Amino acid sequence: MLEFGGCCIVPGVARAQTVESDRDVPAEADVVVIGGGYLGCITALNLAERGVSVVLCEKGVVAGEASGRAVGLVEYELLSPVKMELIARSIELWHAMPERVSGDIGYAGPGLISLYEDEGPAEAAAAWLKDMQGQPGVDARMLTDREVGALDGGLGSGWHAALYQANGAAIEPCLAAPAIARAARAKGATLLQSCAVRSIERQGGTVAGVITEQGSIKTANVIIAGGVWSSMLAAHLGLDLPQIMIFAEQCSVEPVAGGPAIAGMTPAGYYRREPDGGYLFGAAAGRIPITMSIVKNIRKLMAAPTDVDQDMRPVLNPGTFFWDLKANRKRPEDRVSVFEENRILQPEPISGITAETVAGMGDYIPAFAGCKVREVYTGSLMSTIDNLGVISPIGNIPGLYIGAGMLYGLTMSAAAGEALADMVTGEAPKFDISPYRYERFIDGSGFVFHP
Repeated sequence: MLEFGGCCIVPGVARAQTVESDRDVPAEADVVVIGGGYLGCITALNLAERGVSVVLCEKGVVAGEASGRAVGLVEYELLSPVKMELIARSIELWHAMPERVSGDIGYAGPGLISLYEDEGPAEAAAAWLKDMQGQPGVDARMLTDREVGALDGGLGSGWHAALYQANGAAIEPCLAAPAIARAARAKGATLLQSCAVRSIERQGGTVAGVITEQGSIKTANVIIAGGVWSSMLAAHLGLDLPQIMIFAEQCSVEPVAGGPAIAGMTPAGYYRREPDGGYLFGAAAGRIPITMSIVKNIRKLMAAPTDVDQDMRPVLNPGTFFWDLKANRKRPEDRVSVFEENRILQPEPISGITAETVAGMGDYIPAFAGCKVREVYTGSLMSTIDNLGVISPIGNIPGLYIGAGMLYGLTMSAAAGEALADMVTGEAPKFDISPYRYERFIDGSGFVFHP
């Protein structure tokens, strides 16, 4: 049901650890990466490790937006088999990431669990698991209530069943992207924060450089990995990248004794132990602000399945609609850009959702009863209209690459960033990138929604 009101954009505050920036803007580079979230930082790390001259430009701070506000789970429950080759590679890379970056990313695992109190969701999970047998990266099994208790005594009891992803993992969003960015710098990447890219320059139709608020950089290769802002950067080049925003809310509660060590999900939402013994809670719910991308693609979106076990509600807020419309219009390079006006995008809180989630968590897991909320924060997830994402060169603009709209950005970014680096350096990606090509949105390909 369509809601009215809510989904306003408010001044944002970063949650992630700070990262030192480089001071000088290079005159040129082999590659410029736009966006300092997981995907941008991992792409820059891959390029730096290969000896490529790379500049990472972030309009705000590293992990200031979605990447510092994620739930923090590397998982694949109920996802489409189309995604599993990518996810299998990504899981492998995430498991190795702490050693690779020689830094703390808050890694906990392997292992994730989804707990079911009723027969219906448990049967759906079992059916999905049966269908996924033989798919790359699937290492999961169904558990009984007794097996749940034996696995982790903090999970409570009385569960109908559970799905255990043996190769899943948890990561701390406040630590992960910053640690990766530091590693990229240590290996030769240049990191420029508070340095918005105002425009991507072309000569003869080919990428020639970028104009930032701090100066110009000549380059033959630009990778757009800007999350919410990727569609806007693409629009400034005449490209239609159909993404939708999904506003979500999480909270952090004070440390509790006897809570579960294994991260996962209950019927009330997601949970993950934080480094100090507190917990993150996040509802399986969100609000979808109506934007022009939704209006233009409404017929396709109406074909998406509606039987998902998540509370996703469309919201019409005229202010947010026109904010998005304005942001997609390119300004002259000598004017302050929309990116500089929005250093950290943050939606307003979603009424009542945290209180409901916290109460539900306490009902399902005894250790969470009576826990105290110490922080509430919101962020915007991004998904292409077919819920698959884009990891692709842009055929009609040589030198331009886009990584965007994967929704499960944390889970998928390790392999996606590696693949973007592969494309730029002429190496073969480690998984089939053809499902993620940008041109499927413009060449008449049939629309297929991917859970």
